[in-house]
Amino acid sequence: MNAVSDSERAYLRALASHAGIDAQGIDPPAKRRVEIEGLALHYLEWGKPDAQPLVLLHGGGQSAHTWDPCCLILARRYRCLALDQRGHGDSGWSPAGAYTIQDHARDIAGFVDRLALRQPIMAGMSMGGINAIAYAVEHASALRALVSIDVGPDVQFEPVERLMQGLGEYRHFESPEDAAERLSKLGARRARSLLKDTLSRNLRQERDGSWTWKYDPRTLVGLSAEDILAPRKPLWDVLGRISCPVLVVRGADSEIFSEGDAAKLTRYLPRAISVTVANARHSVQTDNPRGLADVITAFDDGLPSPEAERNESR
Repeated sequence: MNAVSDSERAYLRALASHAGIDAQGIDPPAKRRVEIEGLALHYLEWGKPDAQPLVLLHGGGQSAHTWDPCCLILARRYRCLALDQRGHGDSGWSPAGAYTIQDHARDIAGFVDRLALRQPIMAGMSMGGINAIAYAVEHASALRALVSIDVGPDVQFEPVERLMQGLGEYRHFESPEDAAERLSKLGARRARSLLKDTLSRNLRQERDGSWTWKYDPRTLVGLSAEDILAPRKPLWDVLGRISCPVLVVRGADSEIFSEGDAAKLTRYLPRAISVTVANARHSVQTDNPRGLADVITAFDDGLPSPEAERNESR
């Protein structure tokens, strides 16, 4: 492994402090690329290559680095594969602006196939959760389990509308420090120094010297809540095809995914249970990474062994 810089070590220590764990022995992830349908997709790989694979899908406007604090914990048990989905992070942008749920689901299928992942657990938050659900509709037998985090085909319209309207106000920044200061005022539950380091990994500098998000504006900017939510409605009709175990996770303080939304999604899935993570809003993985990691591992501990699953299906 290449030498780790002092700044990277400091970032890992800050992440570990936020996650409430000891940073000793923790290494940064490997940065990798894979081409799917002609599009270069970037991903971060944490943990041992022979461990149980765990695919992690971020929310809209985020990047693979949103999972960094969770992966510090989960990589002790899993091979964590945090994907920058198309048009996000350091992955390629679609020339045609193709960012539908189906486009993302095909990328996920290609990613699982290209890396020859056997029975991965797939966890997705917000947009990533919807994309994971769409993938599981067609490929449930390929998964050990699905974890849907603070999202379902139904969420609360008004908070999403406020979120979409606010994108324009938080699109350009003078620096990563400016981004951290402005977003801290919105109640980010991380130390400002850590927030700055995290944001710097999801920001790019433009020619005029300002900073903006790495994501392709066509994925979010100018869209309404109706534009985002309407394409998800058809998923209600096919959720019954998801035969693998599913964990429905809700942040206890989330305005976007209500208790009723979580209960409805759980009822529609054949093998689902739901949990609530305390001290977390919509972005559960950054607000309470240890809480999320704990419910994922506890859920996995309660699943049948692969051998038992095979015997049951005979």
